[in-house]
Amino acid sequence: MKLTTWISGLLLFVVSIGIAIAFSHFTASYSPLAADVGFSQTPASAAASPVQFPSNYRQQFRHYATVDCPNSGVVRQMYIDRPSLESLKASEAVPSGTVIVMETHSARRGDGDRLVPTQLNNLFVREKRQGWNISNSGEWQSAWYSPSGSLVSDHQNSCIGCHIQVRDRDYLFTLPALQMAVRTGQPQYQETEFGTSVCR
Repeated sequence: MKLTTWISGLLLFVVSIGIAIAFSHFTASYSPLAADVGFSQTPASAAASPVQFPSNYRQQFRHYATVDCPNSGVVRQMYIDRPSLESLKASEAVPSGTVIVMETHSARRGDGDRLVPTQLNNLFVREKRQGWNISNSGEWQSAWYSPSGSLVSDHQNSCIGCHIQVRDRDYLFTLPALQMAVRTGQPQYQETEFGTSVCR
């Protein structure tokens, strides 16, 4: 009888330790700060991407352009990290370390043929790093994230295939708008130069 009681107690102890370990792992993976800003913590699957999702971009970055894509009914909102924006005030060259976030929204027609965003669909992050030297992409790499901040894809082929069209602008479609935003201190508006929007 004593042996049975001892074995039962040992099993209860082992199970209790297992539950405690599982609970501590669960609470460590939850970030209240990330939940407060409306985005999930960067998931483990995203850790392999060299282009990380900046969960605080709405607070820490500057909105520099709105791009309407009338043929596809998409609005793009463009953001850049503040240190790179400040650097651009002294030089027109986009510095290494620049991070650009592009929100893509479904949209409806508003007054004056402008599009009005209705729903955030995707987030695309583009980052420039000295030494990356990506073929046909300069020093830029891109990643596609969901609105919650989860990595969807970091394959470069479709991004490169599109951005190579503006290699004379350091592979940035919105470089003229960015430079004007630096000069004026105001977000710029433009329509896409192409008939459709690949990034939805």
